[in-house]
Amino acid sequence: VGCKAILVFFQYGVMANFYWLLVEGLYLHILLVLIFSPNRHFTIYLLIGWGIPTIFIITWTVTRIILEDTGCWDTNEHGGPWWVIRIPILVSIIVNFILFISIIRILLQKLRSPDVGGNDQSQYKRLAKSTLLLIPLFGVHYTVFALFPDRSSNNYKIIFELCLGSFQGLIVAVLYCFLNSEV
Repeated sequence: VGCKAILVFFQYGVMANFYWLLVEGLYLHILLVLIFSPNRHFTIYLLIGWGIPTIFIITWTVTRIILEDTGCWDTNEHGGPWWVIRIPILVSIIVNFILFISIIRILLQKLRSPDVGGNDQSQYKRLAKSTLLLIPLFGVHYTVFALFPDRSSNNYKIIFELCLGSFQGLIVAVLYCFLNSEV
């Protein structure tokens, strides 16, 4: 029971990570598209970041108990319970990638505005810099292997995610906290 409980909390942490990336993407997209006070939507962000993963982890736990209650739940012989977690994560990755593309489009429009000074080379340099800053914030690197089956790309996926995914928190902390004069 202890092993299963630890695995449930682990899966919850993984899913919450993806949904908080989605919240960051939604927040930034809304700031660029709409003009409003972001404090009014804090409860909605909390519900997305913590609530949606809670619903799917509870559903996953129930389906695991009913369909595949073997061992410590660290194997997936039947695909059903695993897709209860996998589909919401894939949806969050895809929506976040769409938000990322939309924000890049907005930045490109703002850089092409006649109000922005500078030559084409400096504008594209600024676009490239802002794009590189947004990649770890949005977790864009997860889209590389998101739609591949686990068995076909598992070795490459592990190496890729260990190299990029493990440093994501550090990169975000350095770029948005330590190098930010407001913080």
